[in-house]
Order: sequence, then structure tokens, then C-alpha cells
Amino acid sequence: MEGKIAEVFRGIQGEGIYAGIPQIFVRFYGCQLRCCFCDTQLAQYEKISPFELMRRIKQSADGLSSLAITGGEPLEQTDFLKAFLSLAKQQNFKVYLESNGVLHNELTHLVDLVDVISMDIKLPSSTGLRDFWQEHKEFLKTAGNKDIFAKAVICLSTTEGDLRKTVDLVLQNSLSIPLILQPNTFELTKDLWDKVVEFQSIALQSLSDVRIVPQIHKLLGRR
Repeated sequence: MEGKIAEVFRGIQGEGIYAGIPQIFVRFYGCQLRCCFCDTQLAQYEKISPFELMRRIKQSADGLSSLAITGGEPLEQTDFLKAFLSLAKQQNFKVYLESNGVLHNELTHLVDLVDVISMDIKLPSSTGLRDFWQEHKEFLKTAGNKDIFAKAVICLSTTEGDLRKTVDLVLQNSLSIPLILQPNTFELTKDLWDKVVEFQSIALQSLSDVRIVPQIHKLLGRR
């Protein structure tokens, strides 16, 4: 069995509630979505086995125990990911999964091997795609009581209606799930910042934890 891996590197988490912590990143190739704000255009990959991937990670770890699984969309390679994560847990790595929050059926096969889930909520007025409200609802249900937070990219085009649907979606699962509002890095202007601050105020009327967190690694010119 081989997986399509774009890169393995050591870095600092730049998004969400764990921003700033050092991690080993494994970037999986391929994503079924084509969001208009996507900042990860992957042109190539290497096919490697779960054992070879773990060997490379251990070479780079140097004492780190936090492993970020990102993409692309890792859940598109479910069988490989399950085999690899079984090895990672044997080596006592804490697994941080970043996902677009759509492939809930795939998540069921490996949710027990994951410690933290960063779930994107794909707002149609942000992505330029159809809505995925039902898929996101099932994804949250599958994630259960894992350490999870939801993240929504806010663009100049993002509507208040989509924000309110996001709040309702989170509320259906748990009042305490953190919601991250991430300003679109390509549109960082005063107008966008004002919109994100307003959206945070609206969301905090219903949710207990709403944070504005930009892509720190992009602002610093890092991967």
C-alpha cells in the first residue's frame, strides 16, 4: 500500500486554536474541492508506504510528538491513512487532523486514531461552491467528543446568512466547540477586518468561544 504524499516537514502550526505549537506536518496530495481561496496548490507528490513515511517522520521529529495531517484532503486516502495512523499511535504521536469536513463516512474508519480535529466549514459564499451543510453536520456527529474546533474562511464575498447557518450548525452539536473565523489571506484589508470583527460579534451572541485567527504562517512567509 502506498499513499500520495506531497511533503513532510517540521514547522509551526499557523491556524486555529493550536497556532504557535511546533509540529511535524504530513501534507497529503489531492482534494475533491476547488475553493476559490485555496492557498495550497499541489503540483506533485511521491508515492510511499506507511512504514517509509513513519521512518521519515522519526528522522525529522527530534523530540516532537505532535503530528499534523493536512493536505489537500487526507481523508481521500482513507485506507493508507488508517494504516499510517496505526503506526503513528504505536510511536505515541498525538495526531492533529486537518479536514475540509465533508468526508464523514471516511472519518468513521479512523476517528479513534485521531486526537484533535480541525474541521473546515465551507461557506458557499466564500468558496464559490455548493453548500455542504448536511455533510458538515454528519462530520461533526462522527467526530463525537473528540477535541475538535470548526474553522470558516471569511472573504469579502461571505454573507451574514452563511455565518448564521454556521452558528446554527455548531449549536446543533455543542455550544462549547470553538469557532475560528479566518480572514482570507488574499484579501487582508480594513474592509475585510471590519467584516470579520462584526461576524465575531454576531456569532458570540449564540456561541461561547469565537476567535479571529489569521493564517500566521502565511503572514510570516512560512509554509
